[in-house]
Amino acid sequence: MAVNGMNDINVLIVAGGTGGHISPGIALYETFRETGARTLFLTGKRDARFSSLSDVAVEDLKLYGAPSFSRNPVKLFFFPARFASAILAAIQLIRKHNIHAVIGMGGYVSAPALLAARRLGVPIFMCEQNSVPGKVTRFFEKWARKVYGTFRGAAEYLKFPERYVIAGNPIRKKVLVDAFKDDARKAFHLGHCKKVILVIGGSQGAVRINELVFDLKKRYSDELKSIGIIWSTGGFSFQTYKDKVNNEIGEGSIYLSPFIDRVGLAYRAADIAISRSGAGVMMELAAMGIPSIQIPYPHAADNHQDRNADEFVRAGAAVKVSNEDAVAEKVMPVLQDLLNNARALQRMSEKALAAGLVDASGVIARDVLAETERALAEQREGGK
Repeated sequence: MAVNGMNDINVLIVAGGTGGHISPGIALYETFRETGARTLFLTGKRDARFSSLSDVAVEDLKLYGAPSFSRNPVKLFFFPARFASAILAAIQLIRKHNIHAVIGMGGYVSAPALLAARRLGVPIFMCEQNSVPGKVTRFFEKWARKVYGTFRGAAEYLKFPERYVIAGNPIRKKVLVDAFKDDARKAFHLGHCKKVILVIGGSQGAVRINELVFDLKKRYSDELKSIGIIWSTGGFSFQTYKDKVNNEIGEGSIYLSPFIDRVGLAYRAADIAISRSGAGVMMELAAMGIPSIQIPYPHAADNHQDRNADEFVRAGAAVKVSNEDAVAEKVMPVLQDLLNNARALQRMSEKALAAGLVDASGVIARDVLAETERALAEQREGGK
């Protein structure tokens, strides 16, 4: 089925909790809309704070009270009632809009809607970003028609690996911009720099990476004199590091921001990235051919960031540095070796591009629509 063709299928995408779930969900939403499918985006009420949700049409954005699991005794007491209420809200939504397929992007926010779909006999699909599938994916895989993933190794953790499809992590169109490196650098006032480092700590920022970059710039100012930095601190740490840069460094080619709105241009401007190892940012780096120094978050569920980083190291697209080794004196030699070796950077860039699956949204949309049509045909046959 062509992604550009019109169809009469109504799709519900459910995502929330973190930007790592929401961003690929929005990428899928954009692609499904292009097919002509009526597409709704469901997220938790607490997720309304994510600015990226403004890209979902008001009439398509739905909120519900999906609770997060907590060991807090008070919250745990109210959890069953809140979870049941979220399931009922999702059932009403699915019925009202005659939803034919529900796609869960992983995370607790997906769970009530997926259970609602299961109860109503609506086909379920899962998207799994990481090398180690999350609890929601592992729980629902037995009912899912397909599980669309990013890393080959994830299939080893599933009971139904035959349903696992390596499609990649959906990437938003605003990321895949086409621009010359010089023009992209000028957009961040770094047109004079010989090389540019992009620093990304994830949707909430990363204190360890922020401290690393500050120390690098402060202690190795001469070595990094001609190197520009596009630095996304996260909202929580922005003012702290803005003050520290102004008071303790004073000058230097740094573009500092809580988050990078023009992320596609930032990728085009960069020669190398320092980042956490969330699947979303990793696949964006790959799609844009950006070599990276991966610093996995050590407390990620099932240690999945460490395994994500290992996949890119094996592919030749990245170097991994542990969180405890992410200090200036250990990272600077690695950074210098790469920045001073154009051939190595080029090789890593090529390997990154080879690991990137740019058309993940299209692959998933085409397959979901085809699978849903088959499911509807089966239902019609069964009703005769």
